[in-house]
Amino acid sequence: MDNYEINILRRGGNWKKVKPDDLIIDDISNDTFEDNKLNNTDMGENFLTCVTKVDSIMIKLENLEYEKNKLKNELKAYEDVFLKKKKITEDTINKISKEKEIIDKTINLIKNLKSF
Repeated sequence: MDNYEINILRRGGNWKKVKPDDLIIDDISNDTFEDNKLNNTDMGENFLTCVTKVDSIMIKLENLEYEKNKLKNELKAYEDVFLKKKKITEDTINKISKEKEIIDKTINLIKNLKSF
């Protein structure tokens, strides 16, 4: 039963054959451990710097949120202007349509009178 292989699908879409004796999992665990050790060392030495950077990022996010709300309010104002113009245009179109209807009826009446 020791003569088997494991096929692992890689991110690129190709397959990798692995024997059970290969220590892939152990290698990954050791790499992860080393990365965590490095990150913990950096965080311990530069904790105040990291807190300052996080605070700076939070301030930037708050400024972005303020700017976003400001832009949304500007868009709302333009939307109101266009809605008013749309209403005026629709009223004008309705008025012109009624006027056209009256003109068409008048033309038909004139044609009927001419043929009488």
